[in-house]
Amino acid sequence: MDLATHQRILLGLMRATYQPGPGDAPYYHRVAGSVDLREARGNVYLWRVYVLERSCVLTVELLRRRGMLEEALQAFIRQQNISPFREYQPLAFLDFLAGHGDALVVSVSQFELALMKVREGDPGCHIVDWSHDPAPILHALAQGAPLPASPRLEPHRTEIRRDLPHLFAINSVARDSANSRSRFHTALTDGKRYRSTGATSQ
Repeated sequence: MDLATHQRILLGLMRATYQPGPGDAPYYHRVAGSVDLREARGNVYLWRVYVLERSCVLTVELLRRRGMLEEALQAFIRQQNISPFREYQPLAFLDFLAGHGDALVVSVSQFELALMKVREGDPGCHIVDWSHDPAPILHALAQGAPLPASPRLEPHRTEIRRDLPHLFAINSVARDSANSRSRFHTALTDGKRYRSTGATSQ
């Protein structure tokens, strides 16, 4: 077996995306059932939690409250080639959550991702759409307070860019009945087009 195949199988075992079959060497079967592999997976998971809960504060808090954190992290570990450099992991995780099934998770994560990019000097204008006023939701997540119990359906849009006070603005928008769940916008800034995601929360 060549080195590339060997490494690919070990990576699959680490991510729990590969199960040794009858044609695999006994070594891979031993690794798959070993305590060491379980401990290694657990260490990777805990390290991701450690990094992300300190950098993606709003998103991790929302996922934890909804009982979705472990599932989201395990999916991220299984499906993504994660950089060993911790500064890139939050951006990759938040970008990954753009496809999450919970629309509020999508809105919060894409809002937090846009803030990170703008703080790091991104000159673009980023748009994120919400089904509810995001102000009380973001405040509750930031302060550890209870989320609004039954927020009124009231579409809003956050605009995130460098020249705004606090880097973002919240505006109420008319509901688009033809496409109330998700919209995509392109902002034209400094002669360049930046794709910005508008994910409507529920």
